[in-house]
Amino acid sequence: MFNEKEFKLRMQDKIIDEFYKELHIQEQSFHMQLCAQGWKYIRTNKRTVIFSFGEVTINRRCYTKNGENRYPIDEFLGLKKHARYSLEFLAEVATIATNVPYRQAANIFEKLKGVFITKDTVLKAVQFATELYQQKDEYESLAVKEGGKRKVDVLYIEGDGVMLKTNNGEQSRKDLSHFIIHEGVETEYGNRKKLIEKHEFIDSSNRDARQKVLDFIYTYYSLDKNTLVITNSDMGVGYTPFVFKELVSQYGVKHEHFWDVFHLNKEIKNISNMINNAELGEHLYNSIQKHDKTLTKNILEEMENFLSEENKENFYMFKKRLLSYYQYTKPIEKRGISDGAIGIIESQHTKITNRMKKRKMYWSVEGATTIARMIIDLGEGNLRNLFFGEWKNEFELLEARTASAKKYLKNIKEESTIPEAQIQRASVAKIVNNLMSI
Repeated sequence: MFNEKEFKLRMQDKIIDEFYKELHIQEQSFHMQLCAQGWKYIRTNKRTVIFSFGEVTINRRCYTKNGENRYPIDEFLGLKKHARYSLEFLAEVATIATNVPYRQAANIFEKLKGVFITKDTVLKAVQFATELYQQKDEYESLAVKEGGKRKVDVLYIEGDGVMLKTNNGEQSRKDLSHFIIHEGVETEYGNRKKLIEKHEFIDSSNRDARQKVLDFIYTYYSLDKNTLVITNSDMGVGYTPFVFKELVSQYGVKHEHFWDVFHLNKEIKNISNMINNAELGEHLYNSIQKHDKTLTKNILEEMENFLSEENKENFYMFKKRLLSYYQYTKPIEKRGISDGAIGIIESQHTKITNRMKKRKMYWSVEGATTIARMIIDLGEGNLRNLFFGEWKNEFELLEARTASAKKYLKNIKEESTIPEAQIQRASVAKIVNNLMSI
Protein backbone atom coordinates (compact mmCIF):
# COMPACT_ATOMS: atom_id res chain seq x y z
CA MET A 1 0.00 0.00 0.00
CA PHE A 2 1.24 3.48 -0.90
CA ASN A 3 2.74 5.23 2.15
CA GLU A 4 2.01 8.89 1.53
CA LYS A 5 3.77 10.04 4.69
CA GLU A 6 7.07 8.37 3.71
CA PHE A 7 6.71 9.71 0.18
CA LYS A 8 6.25 13.23 1.57
CA LEU A 9 9.41 12.88 3.69
CA ARG A 10 11.39 11.73 0.64
CA MET A 11 10.15 14.73 -1.31
CA GLN A 12 11.18 16.97 1.55
CA ASP A 13 14.72 15.52 1.38
CA LYS A 14 14.74 16.20 -2.36
CA ILE A 15 13.72 19.81 -1.75
CA ILE A 16 16.67 20.22 0.61
CA ASP A 17 19.01 18.62 -1.97
CA GLU A 18 17.75 21.07 -4.61
CA PHE A 19 18.24 23.89 -2.11
CA TYR A 20 21.90 22.91 -1.64
CA LYS A 21 22.39 22.79 -5.42
CA GLU A 22 20.92 26.28 -5.76
CA LEU A 23 23.22 27.61 -3.04
CA HIS A 24 26.25 26.08 -4.76
CA ILE A 25 25.37 27.80 -8.06
CA GLN A 26 24.84 31.13 -6.31
CA GLU A 27 28.06 30.76 -4.31
CA GLN A 28 30.13 30.29 -7.48
CA SER A 29 28.48 33.30 -9.09
CA PHE A 30 29.07 35.50 -6.05
CA HIS A 31 32.71 34.39 -5.85
CA MET A 32 33.46 35.60 -9.37
CA GLN A 33 31.57 38.87 -8.93
CA LEU A 34 33.13 39.77 -5.58
CA CYS A 35 36.68 38.85 -6.58
CA ALA A 36 36.28 41.08 -9.65
CA GLN A 37 35.22 43.90 -7.32
CA GLY A 38 38.29 43.54 -5.12
CA TRP A 39 36.81 41.40 -2.33
CA LYS A 40 39.02 38.65 -0.89
CA TYR A 41 37.80 35.23 0.28
CA ILE A 42 39.00 34.53 3.86
CA ARG A 43 37.06 31.59 5.31
CA THR A 44 33.97 29.37 5.20
CA ASN A 45 31.58 29.19 8.18
CA LYS A 46 28.67 26.92 8.96
CA ARG A 47 25.22 28.14 9.96
CA THR A 48 22.06 26.22 10.90
CA VAL A 49 18.76 27.82 9.90
CA ILE A 50 15.15 26.62 10.03
CA PHE A 51 13.43 27.22 6.70
CA SER A 52 9.79 26.55 5.86
CA PHE A 53 10.89 23.21 4.31
CA GLY A 54 13.12 22.06 7.16
CA GLU A 55 16.21 22.67 9.27
CA VAL A 56 19.32 23.08 7.15
CA THR A 57 23.03 23.57 7.90
CA ILE A 58 24.71 25.67 5.23
CA ASN A 59 28.32 26.55 4.42
CA ARG A 60 28.87 30.23 3.65
CA ARG A 61 31.97 31.90 2.29
CA CYS A 62 33.14 35.08 3.97
CA TYR A 63 34.77 37.88 1.96
CA THR A 64 36.59 40.98 3.17
CA LYS A 65 37.41 44.39 1.72
CA ASN A 66 38.65 47.54 3.48
CA GLY A 67 37.96 46.00 6.89
CA GLU A 68 34.37 45.02 5.99
CA ASN A 69 33.21 41.39 5.96
CA ARG A 70 30.39 40.00 3.82
CA TYR A 71 28.53 36.70 3.59
CA PRO A 72 26.84 36.91 0.15
CA ILE A 73 24.82 33.73 0.73
CA ASP A 74 23.28 35.25 3.87
CA GLU A 75 22.36 38.32 1.81
CA PHE A 76 20.91 36.12 -0.93
CA LEU A 77 18.76 34.22 1.60
CA GLY A 78 17.71 37.39 3.41
CA LEU A 79 19.21 36.21 6.70
CA LYS A 80 20.09 38.79 9.32
CA LYS A 81 23.06 38.31 11.61
CA HIS A 82 22.51 35.52 14.19
CA ALA A 83 18.98 34.80 12.85
CA ARG A 84 18.01 31.13 13.23
CA TYR A 85 14.86 31.31 11.11
CA SER A 86 14.16 32.30 7.54
CA LEU A 87 11.73 35.12 6.84
CA GLU A 88 9.33 32.77 5.03
CA PHE A 89 9.34 30.40 8.00
CA LEU A 90 8.53 33.23 10.44
CA ALA A 91 5.78 34.54 8.17
CA GLU A 92 4.11 31.12 7.89
CA VAL A 93 4.31 30.41 11.63
CA ALA A 94 2.97 33.86 12.52
CA THR A 95 0.08 33.39 10.08
CA ILE A 96 -0.93 30.15 11.77
CA ALA A 97 -0.68 31.87 15.18
CA THR A 98 -3.40 34.33 14.18
CA ASN A 99 -5.89 31.47 14.19
CA VAL A 100 -4.90 29.13 17.02
CA PRO A 101 -2.98 29.13 20.34
CA TYR A 102 0.82 28.94 20.12
CA ARG A 103 1.11 25.29 21.19
CA GLN A 104 -1.52 24.26 18.67
CA ALA A 105 0.19 26.35 15.98
CA ALA A 106 3.42 24.43 16.61
CA ASN A 107 1.58 21.11 16.24
CA ILE A 108 -0.13 22.21 13.02
CA PHE A 109 3.16 23.38 11.49
CA GLU A 110 4.80 20.06 12.34
CA LYS A 111 1.93 18.06 10.84
CA LEU A 112 1.73 20.12 7.65
CA LYS A 113 5.41 20.82 7.09
CA GLY A 114 7.16 17.97 8.86
CA VAL A 115 9.28 20.55 10.71
CA PHE A 116 9.41 20.21 14.50
CA ILE A 117 8.99 23.47 16.42
CA THR A 118 7.82 24.40 19.93
CA LYS A 119 5.36 26.98 21.20
CA ASP A 120 8.38 29.12 22.12
CA THR A 121 9.34 29.15 18.44
CA VAL A 122 5.85 30.42 17.63
CA LEU A 123 6.27 33.09 20.30
CA LYS A 124 9.54 34.18 18.64
CA ALA A 125 7.74 34.49 15.30
CA VAL A 126 5.11 36.73 16.91
CA GLN A 127 7.82 38.77 18.65
CA PHE A 128 9.52 39.24 15.30
CA ALA A 129 6.21 40.47 13.88
CA THR A 130 6.07 42.93 16.79
CA GLU A 131 9.48 44.29 15.79
CA LEU A 132 8.32 44.62 12.19
CA TYR A 133 5.20 46.53 13.24
CA GLN A 134 7.34 48.90 15.32
CA GLN A 135 9.59 49.50 12.31
CA LYS A 136 6.61 49.90 9.98
CA ASP A 137 4.99 52.42 12.33
CA GLU A 138 8.26 54.35 12.48
CA TYR A 139 8.56 54.20 8.70
CA GLU A 140 5.04 55.53 8.23
CA SER A 141 5.71 58.35 10.67
CA LEU A 142 8.90 59.35 8.81
CA ALA A 143 7.79 58.79 5.23
CA VAL A 144 6.84 61.88 3.28
CA LYS A 145 3.09 61.74 2.65
CA GLU A 146 1.11 63.41 -0.08
CA GLY A 147 -2.51 64.41 0.34
CA GLY A 148 -5.09 61.85 -0.73
CA LYS A 149 -6.93 62.07 -4.04
CA ARG A 150 -9.89 59.76 -3.42
CA LYS A 151 -13.13 61.72 -3.27
CA VAL A 152 -16.27 60.23 -1.69
CA ASP A 153 -19.72 61.56 -0.90
CA VAL A 154 -19.96 59.63 2.37
CA LEU A 155 -17.25 58.22 4.64
CA TYR A 156 -17.96 56.06 7.70
CA ILE A 157 -15.80 55.83 10.80
CA GLU A 158 -16.55 53.64 13.82
CA GLY A 159 -14.59 52.97 16.98
CA ASP A 160 -14.83 50.75 20.04
CA GLY A 161 -12.62 48.93 22.52
CA VAL A 162 -11.82 45.21 22.64
CA MET A 163 -11.33 44.19 26.26
CA LEU A 164 -8.80 41.41 26.86
CA LYS A 165 -7.36 39.73 29.96
CA THR A 166 -3.69 40.49 30.48
CA ASN A 167 -0.91 39.00 32.57
CA ASN A 168 0.09 42.45 33.78
CA GLY A 169 0.05 42.36 37.57
CA GLU A 170 -0.99 45.99 37.90
CA GLN A 171 -3.76 45.77 35.34
CA SER A 172 -5.64 42.53 34.73
CA ARG A 173 -7.52 43.84 31.69
CA LYS A 174 -6.59 45.97 28.70
CA ASP A 175 -8.76 47.73 26.16
CA LEU A 176 -7.40 47.61 22.60
CA SER A 177 -8.70 50.55 20.56
CA HIS A 178 -10.30 49.40 17.31
CA PHE A 179 -11.31 51.84 14.55
CA ILE A 180 -12.81 51.08 11.14
CA ILE A 181 -13.12 53.29 8.06
CA HIS A 182 -15.30 52.32 5.10
CA GLU A 183 -17.37 53.82 2.29
CA GLY A 184 -20.65 51.96 2.75
CA VAL A 185 -22.08 48.52 2.06
CA GLU A 186 -22.51 46.59 -1.17
CA THR A 187 -24.05 43.21 -1.99
CA GLU A 188 -21.38 40.59 -2.57
CA TYR A 189 -23.67 37.70 -3.56
CA GLY A 190 -27.16 36.61 -2.52
CA ASN A 191 -27.98 38.29 0.77
CA ARG A 192 -24.33 38.56 1.77
CA LYS A 193 -23.04 42.09 2.03
CA LYS A 194 -19.55 43.52 2.46
CA LEU A 195 -18.08 46.85 3.43
CA ILE A 196 -16.65 48.97 0.63
CA GLU A 197 -12.96 49.91 0.97
CA LYS A 198 -12.81 48.76 4.59
CA HIS A 199 -9.68 49.53 6.56
CA GLU A 200 -9.10 48.71 10.22
CA PHE A 201 -6.74 50.05 12.87
CA ILE A 202 -6.06 48.61 16.30
CA ASP A 203 -3.62 49.64 19.01
CA SER A 204 -3.13 49.38 22.75
CA SER A 205 -3.11 53.19 22.80
CA ASN A 206 -6.33 54.97 21.90
CA ARG A 207 -4.37 58.06 20.94
CA ASP A 208 -2.07 56.09 18.62
CA ALA A 209 -5.02 54.32 17.00
CA ARG A 210 -6.68 57.69 16.33
CA GLN A 211 -3.45 59.03 14.86
CA LYS A 212 -3.36 56.11 12.43
CA VAL A 213 -6.91 56.95 11.38
CA LEU A 214 -5.90 60.60 10.86
CA ASP A 215 -2.85 59.60 8.80
CA PHE A 216 -4.91 57.23 6.68
CA ILE A 217 -7.60 59.82 5.94
CA TYR A 218 -4.98 62.39 4.98
CA THR A 219 -3.06 59.96 2.78
CA TYR A 220 -5.94 58.35 0.90
CA TYR A 221 -8.90 60.74 0.91
CA SER A 222 -9.70 64.22 -0.29
CA LEU A 223 -12.50 65.47 1.94
CA ASP A 224 -14.27 68.83 1.68
CA LYS A 225 -17.48 70.63 2.65
CA ASN A 226 -19.50 68.38 0.35
CA THR A 227 -18.38 65.20 2.13
CA LEU A 228 -20.59 63.69 4.80
CA VAL A 229 -18.70 61.81 7.51
CA ILE A 230 -20.87 59.47 9.57
CA THR A 231 -19.35 58.25 12.84
CA ASN A 232 -20.65 55.72 15.33
CA SER A 233 -19.53 54.58 18.81
CA ASP A 234 -20.66 53.47 22.27
CA MET A 235 -19.86 56.98 23.63
CA GLY A 236 -17.23 55.62 26.01
CA VAL A 237 -13.95 57.31 26.95
CA GLY A 238 -11.89 57.70 23.78
CA TYR A 239 -14.96 57.29 21.57
CA THR A 240 -17.04 60.38 22.35
CA PRO A 241 -18.55 62.53 19.56
CA PHE A 242 -15.83 65.11 20.18
CA VAL A 243 -13.08 62.55 19.49
CA PHE A 244 -14.56 61.81 16.08
CA LYS A 245 -15.20 65.48 15.38
CA GLU A 246 -11.51 66.13 16.03
CA LEU A 247 -10.58 63.48 13.44
CA VAL A 248 -12.35 65.32 10.59
CA SER A 249 -12.74 68.93 11.74
CA GLN A 250 -9.80 70.19 9.66
CA TYR A 251 -11.59 69.24 6.44
CA GLY A 252 -14.75 71.28 7.06
CA VAL A 253 -16.96 68.27 6.32
CA LYS A 254 -20.57 67.66 7.32
CA HIS A 255 -20.47 65.38 10.36
CA GLU A 256 -23.17 63.18 11.90
CA HIS A 257 -22.39 61.11 14.98
CA PHE A 258 -24.49 58.22 16.31
CA TRP A 259 -24.70 56.49 19.65
CA ASP A 260 -24.29 52.89 18.52
CA VAL A 261 -27.70 51.20 18.67
CA PHE A 262 -26.34 47.85 19.85
CA HIS A 263 -24.60 49.38 22.85
CA LEU A 264 -27.43 51.78 23.66
CA ASN A 265 -30.01 48.99 23.61
CA LYS A 266 -27.73 46.90 25.79
CA GLU A 267 -27.65 49.68 28.38
CA ILE A 268 -31.44 50.06 28.22
CA LYS A 269 -31.80 46.32 28.82
CA ASN A 270 -29.46 46.54 31.82
CA ILE A 271 -31.57 49.36 33.26
CA SER A 272 -34.75 47.34 32.70
CA ASN A 273 -33.22 44.40 34.58
CA MET A 274 -32.01 46.75 37.29
CA ILE A 275 -35.58 47.96 38.04
CA ASN A 276 -37.11 44.60 37.10
CA ASN A 277 -39.58 46.26 34.74
CA ALA A 278 -39.32 45.23 31.07
CA GLU A 279 -42.36 47.30 30.12
CA LEU A 280 -40.76 50.58 31.18
CA GLY A 281 -37.61 49.52 29.34
CA GLU A 282 -39.68 49.06 26.20
CA HIS A 283 -41.24 52.52 26.67
CA LEU A 284 -37.77 54.03 27.06
CA TYR A 285 -36.62 52.37 23.87
CA ASN A 286 -39.70 53.63 21.95
CA SER A 287 -39.29 57.18 23.24
CA ILE A 288 -35.72 57.23 21.90
CA GLN A 289 -36.90 55.87 18.55
CA LYS A 290 -39.42 58.72 18.41
CA HIS A 291 -36.62 61.01 19.54
CA ASP A 292 -38.90 62.66 22.11
CA LYS A 293 -36.58 63.93 24.84
CA THR A 294 -39.43 65.11 27.10
CA LEU A 295 -41.05 61.68 26.97
CA THR A 296 -37.69 60.05 27.67
CA LYS A 297 -37.19 62.26 30.75
CA ASN A 298 -40.65 61.34 32.06
CA ILE A 299 -39.98 57.61 31.65
CA LEU A 300 -36.62 57.92 33.39
CA GLU A 301 -38.31 59.71 36.31
CA GLU A 302 -40.89 56.93 36.52
CA MET A 303 -38.09 54.36 36.54
CA GLU A 304 -36.59 56.00 39.61
CA ASN A 305 -39.58 54.79 41.66
CA PHE A 306 -38.44 51.19 41.12
CA LEU A 307 -34.80 51.69 42.09
CA SER A 308 -33.16 49.96 45.00
CA GLU A 309 -30.56 51.88 46.98
CA GLU A 310 -27.66 49.86 45.56
CA ASN A 311 -28.66 50.59 41.95
CA LYS A 312 -29.17 54.33 42.24
CA GLU A 313 -25.60 55.36 41.40
CA ASN A 314 -25.45 53.31 38.18
CA PHE A 315 -28.91 54.47 37.13
CA TYR A 316 -28.17 58.16 37.64
CA MET A 317 -24.89 57.82 35.72
CA PHE A 318 -26.81 56.30 32.80
CA LYS A 319 -29.52 58.96 33.02
CA LYS A 320 -26.95 61.76 32.94
CA ARG A 321 -25.13 60.25 29.95
CA LEU A 322 -28.35 59.60 28.03
CA LEU A 323 -29.69 63.12 28.43
CA SER A 324 -26.30 64.73 27.79
CA TYR A 325 -25.77 62.77 24.57
CA TYR A 326 -29.44 62.59 23.58
CA GLN A 327 -28.94 64.30 20.22
CA TYR A 328 -26.75 61.39 19.12
CA THR A 329 -29.54 58.86 19.67
CA LYS A 330 -31.61 60.33 16.84
CA PRO A 331 -32.28 57.48 14.37
CA ILE A 332 -30.62 57.71 10.99
CA GLU A 333 -33.90 57.88 9.06
CA LYS A 334 -34.92 60.97 11.06
CA ARG A 335 -31.73 62.74 9.97
CA GLY A 336 -32.53 62.48 6.28
CA ILE A 337 -29.76 59.97 5.63
CA SER A 338 -30.82 57.13 3.38
CA ASP A 339 -27.71 54.95 3.47
CA GLY A 340 -27.48 53.48 6.95
CA ALA A 341 -24.25 51.45 6.86
CA ILE A 342 -23.52 51.96 10.56
CA GLY A 343 -23.34 49.67 13.55
CA ILE A 344 -20.75 47.31 12.08
CA ILE A 345 -18.02 47.62 14.71
CA GLU A 346 -19.29 44.86 16.99
CA SER A 347 -19.42 42.29 14.19
CA GLN A 348 -15.91 43.34 13.12
CA HIS A 349 -14.65 42.60 16.64
CA THR A 350 -15.62 38.95 16.20
CA LYS A 351 -12.56 37.81 14.26
CA ILE A 352 -10.40 39.20 17.08
CA THR A 353 -12.46 38.03 20.06
CA ASN A 354 -12.93 34.52 18.63
CA ARG A 355 -9.15 34.08 18.66
CA MET A 356 -8.23 36.05 21.77
CA LYS A 357 -11.00 35.65 24.35
CA LYS A 358 -11.42 31.87 24.49
CA ARG A 359 -9.93 29.24 26.82
CA LYS A 360 -9.28 31.75 29.63
CA MET A 361 -6.46 33.34 27.64
CA TYR A 362 -4.17 35.94 29.19
CA TRP A 363 -2.02 38.20 27.04
CA SER A 364 0.85 40.60 27.33
CA VAL A 365 -0.26 43.98 26.00
CA GLU A 366 2.42 43.85 23.31
CA GLY A 367 1.53 40.30 22.24
CA ALA A 368 -2.19 41.03 22.18
CA THR A 369 -1.67 44.11 20.01
CA THR A 370 0.52 42.20 17.55
CA ILE A 371 -1.87 39.26 17.19
CA ALA A 372 -4.84 41.62 16.75
CA ARG A 373 -3.00 43.60 14.07
CA MET A 374 -1.98 40.40 12.27
CA ILE A 375 -5.57 39.13 12.34
CA ILE A 376 -6.72 42.37 10.72
CA ASP A 377 -3.88 42.40 8.17
CA LEU A 378 -4.54 38.76 7.28
CA GLY A 379 -8.22 39.55 6.70
CA GLU A 380 -7.32 42.49 4.47
CA GLY A 381 -4.68 40.51 2.57
CA ASN A 382 -1.83 42.66 3.92
CA LEU A 383 -0.04 40.33 6.34
CA ARG A 384 2.55 39.14 3.83
CA ASN A 385 3.41 42.77 3.14
CA LEU A 386 4.51 43.10 6.77
CA PHE A 387 7.25 40.52 6.19
CA PHE A 388 8.14 41.11 2.54
CA GLY A 389 6.82 44.56 1.60
CA GLU A 390 8.86 47.18 -0.22
CA TRP A 391 8.45 49.41 2.86
CA LYS A 392 11.30 47.46 4.52
CA ASN A 393 13.86 48.60 1.94
CA GLU A 394 12.55 52.16 2.10
CA PHE A 395 12.68 52.05 5.91
CA GLU A 396 16.37 51.07 5.85
CA LEU A 397 17.08 54.08 3.62
CA LEU A 398 15.09 56.39 5.89
CA GLU A 399 16.84 54.97 8.93
CA ALA A 400 20.26 55.61 7.39
CA ARG A 401 19.29 59.17 6.46
CA THR A 402 17.87 59.81 9.92
CA ALA A 403 21.09 58.53 11.52
CA SER A 404 23.08 60.87 9.27
CA ALA A 405 20.88 63.79 10.30
CA LYS A 406 21.30 63.04 14.01
CA LYS A 407 25.08 62.74 13.58
CA TYR A 408 25.12 66.06 11.74
CA LEU A 409 23.14 67.76 14.50
CA LYS A 410 25.42 66.25 17.16
CA ASN A 411 28.44 67.77 15.41
CA ILE A 412 26.68 71.15 15.34
CA LYS A 413 26.07 70.93 19.08
CA GLU A 414 29.67 69.95 19.83
CA GLU A 415 31.09 72.79 17.74
CA SER A 416 28.55 75.45 18.77
CA THR A 417 29.10 77.97 21.55
CA ILE A 418 25.34 78.32 21.97
CA PRO A 419 23.97 76.57 25.08
CA GLU A 420 22.47 73.18 24.17
CA ALA A 421 19.12 74.22 25.66
CA GLN A 422 18.80 76.81 22.89
CA ILE A 423 19.23 74.28 20.10
CA GLN A 424 15.68 73.52 19.06
CA ARG A 425 14.54 69.91 18.78
CA ALA A 426 12.80 70.91 15.57
CA SER A 427 16.21 71.05 13.88
CA VAL A 428 16.31 67.25 13.74
CA ALA A 429 12.92 67.01 12.07
CA LYS A 430 13.87 69.73 9.58
CA ILE A 431 17.10 68.01 8.56
CA VAL A 432 15.41 64.59 8.33
CA ASN A 433 12.64 65.97 6.13
CA ASN A 434 15.20 67.61 3.84
CA LEU A 435 17.13 64.35 3.55
CA MET A 436 14.01 62.29 2.87
CA SER A 437 12.94 64.60 0.06
CA ILE A 438 16.21 64.00 -1.83
